[in-house]
Amino acid sequence: MRALLPAGPRRRRRGALPGLLLALLLPAPLLLTSCASLPPAAGVLTYSGKFSLVVSGSERQDTMSGRFALTVDPAAASVTLDLSTPLGTTVARITSTPQGAQLAVPASGGLRTEQGPDPDALSQRVLGWSMPVSGIRDWIEGRPAPGRPYRITAADAGGSLLEQDGWSIRLDPRGPDGRIHRLDLNRGPVGDAPSVSLRVVLDRGAQE
Repeated sequence: MRALLPAGPRRRRRGALPGLLLALLLPAPLLLTSCASLPPAAGVLTYSGKFSLVVSGSERQDTMSGRFALTVDPAAASVTLDLSTPLGTTVARITSTPQGAQLAVPASGGLRTEQGPDPDALSQRVLGWSMPVSGIRDWIEGRPAPGRPYRITAADAGGSLLEQDGWSIRLDPRGPDGRIHRLDLNRGPVGDAPSVSLRVVLDRGAQE
């Protein structure tokens, strides 16, 4: 995946992403360990797959990859996004509801939980980069989030390009099952916030 790199000379240092990748260096007991759970309630949508991420700032470029799980409860208007290591250990969980957002990440001495009114702004404040939580529940279904401006155009190879909330989302054509299985999400730098390039590849049959 091509990283979004800022123009001009800069010093590049590869290392842990602010906040999130630092969690990977903590002792295992401090991490949220994935475990078996009850099946989702009726009407709840669940998605799982792989992600790869590149965050590019003025002096550094950081990468990570792993597993993600997205749970959408339309009745409660809630969205929960879990990011995990390739071995399945959760390193960040962000939940958005009409009452606000909550983000939990491992920290020295235990879990650190932060709250805020907006999930995207909360992730920017805690992790140092913005997660597309407020839009991904719709984008993963190949549609714009309702009530906000957007633009959608045709892309190569039968795909489409959706632009919304400062993100450019490349949607692959739907598969034989009628679902989209890959999204490429890119966001340029805004002020001091770095650019973000995120690829999501859904497991086949991931939605329930």
